[in-house]
Amino acid sequence: MILNDVDKRYLMDLIQKGEPIPEDYKYLLFPAEQEEYELTYAGKMRKEDILSGEDGTLAVPLQVDRVFNGGKYPKLEGNWRNMMVFGDNLQFLKTIYENKDPLIKNKVKGKVKLIYIDPPFATQDEFQNKESAKAYTDKKKGAEFLEFMRRRLILAKEILAEDGSIYVP
Repeated sequence: MILNDVDKRYLMDLIQKGEPIPEDYKYLLFPAEQEEYELTYAGKMRKEDILSGEDGTLAVPLQVDRVFNGGKYPKLEGNWRNMMVFGDNLQFLKTIYENKDPLIKNKVKGKVKLIYIDPPFATQDEFQNKESAKAYTDKKKGAEFLEFMRRRLILAKEILAEDGSIYVP
């Protein structure tokens, strides 16, 4: 892509001010690497934008709900303990991907051997827990559901070990 001098000055001014680059320029300057065929749909974000945080999902400090491998089982390599973490799964995946949280820094990203997810599949239902309290809703459908799953799978793939696998029943 060849930019004229006006475009170059405009972009440099935006960068110096710390302002976002307009979509037209972003896609021309930083084209996504694509396969021969690509599924497109409304609301689809570029993988690069999801990984860089432009989807608005932020990494959050981990909130440990339970710790396993405590007194009954020996600690694993590097003093590791298995944890159940409370929170939004997309934020959790982003936290692992960014590899900054002191609880997991350099302990998880690139070392995950198995990710098993059993997501709701656009049933249009509301689900309850054992006490009949609202647990979650499954109201996403179509392109919205597809992008919901895609964002999670992109981040999940990024945290896998080279020989890791993702299973979706």
